[in-house]
Amino acid sequence: MSTTSDRPSPLPAALAVAALLFALGPGWVRAQPGAAPTDDASRSAVTREATVDPVPAAADAAVATWLARKPVSLETLAGLDPKELCLRLPDLVTNPAPPPGTQVRIEDRIEGPSDDPDVRRFTYAAVRPGNQLDVVEVVMERGAGEWRAARVGFRAAGQPTGVRAWLQTPAAGWAFAAFSLLVLLGLLRRGSLLRRWLAGGFQAIREHRRLVTLTLLGLYGLFALGAYTGTTLPQECEQAVLDVVNAAIGSVGATAAYGSGNVLRAAATTYFQNFGVVTASVTFPLAALFGVPAYAFAAASFFTQGVPFGLLATGGPLYLFFLLVLLALELTSYFLVVAGGGMLLATVVGRGAPGRFARGFRKLLLMLPVAGVLLLIGAWYEALIIILGLA
Repeated sequence: MSTTSDRPSPLPAALAVAALLFALGPGWVRAQPGAAPTDDASRSAVTREATVDPVPAAADAAVATWLARKPVSLETLAGLDPKELCLRLPDLVTNPAPPPGTQVRIEDRIEGPSDDPDVRRFTYAAVRPGNQLDVVEVVMERGAGEWRAARVGFRAAGQPTGVRAWLQTPAAGWAFAAFSLLVLLGLLRRGSLLRRWLAGGFQAIREHRRLVTLTLLGLYGLFALGAYTGTTLPQECEQAVLDVVNAAIGSVGATAAYGSGNVLRAAATTYFQNFGVVTASVTFPLAALFGVPAYAFAAASFFTQGVPFGLLATGGPLYLFFLLVLLALELTSYFLVVAGGGMLLATVVGRGAPGRFARGFRKLLLMLPVAGVLLLIGAWYEALIIILGLA
């Protein structure tokens, strides 16, 4: 899937030790031999100090560190070598510095529920520049016996909302199953509207087979070039790219969907992202602008998307087979819509009767059902092979 975590700096060890000594100090002094006996009130105070929860203070400190960060200029990034850039990539992409002027009310800290005893979440009221209200979230994770900030940032940036949040519900999964069944029935029934659309789409592809072939070869070549580039990156880039990919798929709800082990939920989330967002909302409008913006966008986008595959895709022959089948389904779908923009342009500038724009736009429209069916198959396929552990 094009269907899908940053690591802010942990609280310095010296500060954690100092906080611990501060919390335990009075009790330690009073426990020394020869110390004067304390009354009940003093003993209660010592107990309260000795059991102070250090995690909220660590979350507050993580917010302060985040607020103190400064945006990195393009000139600075241009001067970094690949290793340095990869080391800074997670913070730059998944957890950028807050806009200058952002204010966070530390005193309004609220701890939210967590199903994991090793994860605690804190939220703070915040004000973006322009008096825009928001919420900052700090995710604290416990590892090796100590707590550290796994994420600091605006809450909406790391969690699915709206339709993406609804896709995580059982109702969305069953709705997607019903939709898939309707598509299957349309494919099986002779003379159905879907089959007529697909026939028209394949006719347009045959009419412009040279353009379609060159489009697919060119974009597949750029994706392969990106994958090759990924294999040449330093080893330090592997974790950085993995963090960026995890944050990206998490923000669209894919992490939660696939982590649930529910095939319906995972397939619905995948299809919405791949067809509803990438194809219908991004690629198709660009292709409708006479194709040129779609080609430019696809060239840059799919080269970039190829990099993580080259860097992270390792496995045996069976794994690579499943991965290549998935790529063939999804990438071909996207590339056909881009080629639809080329068909529109070729029809408009070509010779023929009046109404060339309408005929060209119809060819572009007919690429949507073709891509939609391929991506529907791809969504079910991807959900099954990942949840079943085949890829």
